[in-house]
Amino acid sequence: MSQLNISHNFKSENFDLRKEKVSLIIIHYTETKNLKKAIELLTEDKRKVSCHYVIDLDGMIYNLVHISKRAWHAGVSKWKNLEDINSRSIGIEIVYQGEHNQSNYPETQIDSLLKLLEYLKKNFEIPFQNILGHSDIAPLRKIDPGIYFPWRKLSENSFGLWTEDRFEDKKLNNNEYKSLLEYLIYIGYPYICLKNFG
Repeated sequence: MSQLNISHNFKSENFDLRKEKVSLIIIHYTETKNLKKAIELLTEDKRKVSCHYVIDLDGMIYNLVHISKRAWHAGVSKWKNLEDINSRSIGIEIVYQGEHNQSNYPETQIDSLLKLLEYLKKNFEIPFQNILGHSDIAPLRKIDPGIYFPWRKLSENSFGLWTEDRFEDKKLNNNEYKSLLEYLIYIGYPYICLKNFG
């Protein structure tokens, strides 16, 4: 892949000190129409949110919070038995309007994401399965990066997990459903309850 080009034109003051070693990468979408709105959201004092990197529609990457600092992007979240995901992760926001837009992410944008992930994975020794979406760590309240996000392409490049089975046309019996939930717990999904199964 070609050399990574990162701009430092915008900075957010919404960060504090890390308390844990970086072991996760969390991918979000901004739910904004453009970079300008995304930067306003991620730098404003009132909402107190931020991220380490923002990737614009044209593929340009912006660093908002120094990688050594704890950006505020994950909120109340969990992975496996880990909490304080902000301390353990690098947050990447992708400029994208959201599910209602019903459109794919621009190819140039995803190409830049792949370059950034390659750089971060190598430099922080992050396992491929620890590259997650916001919806993975907070499934009861978040859906980003959403159904149009190309997880298959990321998986083909050794980032994240992908499965071909979507269960759309298959009704699972009780044992199959329990096995599915057990596997989701095993790979790290939080907030999954098995109390209704014997």
